Amino acid sequence: METTPKPPEAPKSKSNPWKLIAIVVVILIVVGVAAYILTLPPPSTAANVHIQDDAACSPNDASCLFSPASYNATVNGSGVVWKNDGTINHTVATNATQNGSLPTFTSSNIGHGQTYSFSFTAAGTYHYYCTIHPWMKGIVIAK
Repeated sequence: METTPKPPEAPKSKSNPWKLIAIVVVILIVVGVAAYILTLPPPSTAANVHIQDDAACSPNDASCLFSPASYNATVNGSGVVWKNDGTINHTVATNATQNGSLPTFTSSNIGHGQTYSFSFTAAGTYHYYCTIHPWMKGIVIAK
């Protein structure tokens, strides 16, 4: 009787339980970080200062303003959000002459319904204005 040769046996895998444990730990960390990020509250977009106009915004127009004209902010806090509630473009820019060595900020055009935000890193009184309508002025006091 003829015997057929046995096929070679596949090498036995040497499973390492530490590899499996490491993979499970990494998966748990990724899931935990993702869950944490998903439960964070969204950043605040509520306006602190409203930009107002009546579509004309001439130099003597009392309807063209920042409201409130003076706002208190916290250094290294959530910052200040300006929202354009008016109908025409405005900007928010620091007045370098009045602010001295304080950090500066300048927004691009802020259209109707848009916002601009800035976080203050140094205490001081920040005078700002609209570069399109320079008679529009405001103050942020960062403490």
